[in-house]
This record gives sequence, structure tokens and C-alpha cells, in this order.
Amino acid sequence: MTRSLLFASMFITSIAIAQEDVDMNIDMGGMGIDMNVNVRTTTTTTTTTGGTNSATPQHYVMPGYNGPIGCPWPMDQSQFAGARQSVAGKTWDESRLTVAKQVIGSNCLTAAQVRDLMTVMEWEQTRLDLAKFAYGYTYDLGNYYKLNDAFEWEQSITDLNAHINGR
Repeated sequence: MTRSLLFASMFITSIAIAQEDVDMNIDMGGMGIDMNVNVRTTTTTTTTTGGTNSATPQHYVMPGYNGPIGCPWPMDQSQFAGARQSVAGKTWDESRLTVAKQVIGSNCLTAAQVRDLMTVMEWEQTRLDLAKFAYGYTYDLGNYYKLNDAFEWEQSITDLNAHINGR
């Protein structure tokens, strides 16, 4: 996954210029000296205020996705592959669900990653429990409907939607 960087910057510059004209007339009577001097003075004040110019992006930007965001940075694919392998390495669904919840509880996933973890589970109820738990840790909430394909029963889809709408 490529992370897109978002930069926020704000700089305020103000310039104040004050001008004054000073006129001087010098007349030295009887000596034939008559002088006119005009002096213009300019004072310039510049103030610059820097805002945020950070190389740290605010959140991941998924290409082509403009829906609601549930968490800022989903796991990259190499980290997820290792986590998936840990989950899949367990013998029983109960153990798989426990490990999956540990991974999900301390990370952000994409809907596709959640669906991928669901396919590791053997039982429908375990897939449903995982999908319900993972909703609050999913980046692209608008893609959550794609999890429906991992269910065998329509009732599971109905239960998941009721869970999401009840949040």
C-alpha cells in the first residue's frame, strides 16, 4: 500500500509601511543662500507566522475511496500477512477469533482485510462475531458491505447490519 501524504501549511505575512515627509527650508538672509530640502523616510515592518508544515499525514488516503473513515492508518499488506498467518495457524475457531481480536484491537484494517480474516474462520457465527468486532477498527467503513460475500446465511448479513446500525 502506498501512503499518500497530506500537507497542511499556513503562513501569514503582514507588511506595514509608514511614510513621512519632512520639508526643510533654509534661508540665510543676506548671504544669497536659499535651500529647500525634502526628506522622505520609510519604515517597513514585516511579520511572518508559520503554521503547520508537517511531513506527517493526518490519515491514509485510499485511491478511489471517498466514503467514511473509521480509523486513520490500516495495516500494510506485509504486516497483515503475518497477522493472518498467526490467526490461520490456530486449530480451533475460538482460538482464531481470540488472536484475530488481539490483532484487530491494536490495529486498523481495511474492509478487504477484515473479509480476508473472516475466510479463515470455519463457522458462520465466528465470522459474524469477527465482523461485528472489527467494524470499529476499519478504515473504509463505506466498503463494509463487501463482507456480506463471506457469509453463507442471509440472517448473518441481517445481524451484521443491525449491529452496525445500532452503534
